[in-house]
Amino acid sequence: MYEGHSGSRIRGDQAWQGRAACAVAVEVARDPDLFFPSAQADDQRVGLAKRICSSCQVRRTCLETALHCGDTYGVRGGMTEAERKAVQRRFELRCDSARVMAALSGRDVHLTRAERQQFVRLAAGSGMSAPRVAEVLKVSEAHVKKLYRRERLKDVGASSEAQREVRTTDEVIPA
Repeated sequence: MYEGHSGSRIRGDQAWQGRAACAVAVEVARDPDLFFPSAQADDQRVGLAKRICSSCQVRRTCLETALHCGDTYGVRGGMTEAERKAVQRRFELRCDSARVMAALSGRDVHLTRAERQQFVRLAAGSGMSAPRVAEVLKVSEAHVKKLYRRERLKDVGASSEAQREVRTTDEVIPA
């Protein structure tokens, strides 16, 4: 089961792969397809691949990368395709404020959909420039302006709702 992550992985950073247990495992040298078994693969080969993953220092980073990229083939981060598919939705809904704060401070980190939404909310509230947000999210400035408009509309809607609640409460509770 996906339980967390290994911190804020920088976009394009693949240096962690050199520290992976599978990169140096003798079993992989003998069987290069060990982590990419065929559909008829026996449980013994999949078990061996998972055992190698279980001792890996970058297992969580590998799993996070596979989930973020939507990898649908092979054993990654100690999970098979089916196991990753079962946790994919929870991964996409994850919102780690430390990762969002890292992005706000300028680190180029992978953000989930929920983290991107929180990032936009905080960036809009802090007055971060559209070009800077566009750079972090890897989108156009026009798209950022659209996202900022949505945030303003949410704020207006929330403010209007709060005002309606106050009026309703005032009508119910006599002075």
